[in-house]
Amino acid sequence: MIINSHVHLNTNENYFFYNNYGFVRFLEEMCSNGISMSFPTLNPKLELFLCPNDCAFSCKKTNGSINRNLNSCICNFPNRHRVCIHEKNGKLAISCKTCGKLILESDIDPLRKYNLELISITKPYRDFIKPILYLSLCRATLQKEIQFFEKNYNNDFVGFKFHPWNDQVNVAKFKVNTAKPILIHTGIRNLESATHAINFAKNNPKLKVVIAHAASLNLEVLKNISIMKNVFIDCCPSEFMFRNRFSCLTYPNDILSPEDIYYKVLSIVPSNKILFGTDSPWGNSKQELEIVRNLKISPSIREQILWKNATMLYLR
Repeated sequence: MIINSHVHLNTNENYFFYNNYGFVRFLEEMCSNGISMSFPTLNPKLELFLCPNDCAFSCKKTNGSINRNLNSCICNFPNRHRVCIHEKNGKLAISCKTCGKLILESDIDPLRKYNLELISITKPYRDFIKPILYLSLCRATLQKEIQFFEKNYNNDFVGFKFHPWNDQVNVAKFKVNTAKPILIHTGIRNLESATHAINFAKNNPKLKVVIAHAASLNLEVLKNISIMKNVFIDCCPSEFMFRNRFSCLTYPNDILSPEDIYYKVLSIVPSNKILFGTDSPWGNSKQELEIVRNLKISPSIREQILWKNATMLYLR
């Protein structure tokens, strides 16, 4: 059995990064790689989080590309804009940190409609596709969204996802109430620091927290994960992180292969806390599975990583 506990899914065409990773491609990837069950969450790169003044809206080269953002922009002097989530007048607001444009203001998390789409398109496959819902990090809406989905769709999803970097929000001081696990994106940039994620877990000791992307191999965070009963970790996408190790990992010189990411985590964190994921479309299921199968570990530890830990965390 294999459970993919970290994978993304586009519910429509309104994504500006990897906009070709829709449900058909997601399902084909599951089937072709023998993945028994997946817990998909939204691709966070929704046009909702792209400022209209960003060059990506006007640069012709980006039109029709799978990464319609400034990675493809051919302007001589590109206008790079970054949006953020914040609270304004007791409401959730999305504004551009670069030009100051207010993009929207709402009493309801604007991600709700996309999460409802995710629930809807996966519902016929609920036996083996169980969503994780991506929520905006805004105190005005966060707990209300959790309560809304737990009250109305509690059997249609298995957890929540926070993305501090996409939202441009430090997650450390947030407090929430839920019985569902929370998956938190981490990286080496300040707002997405795994240290903030571990502080969130300390401030919410009753929550089950999964720290994504091997906590960027932050050794202090890994030590905390090893002793904190409520915290878990995934190591995906290990191939992507290895190729980009100097911008993804805290100690890149120590990592000579994707497998080394797992070995470093396993040297500190108990094997019953490590989950398998692919982070598709940033990762690749075939590669990520091959890496786990190449690990020189016991069959019982491999089973823990591939499915047993996810079962204990998300399905019981």
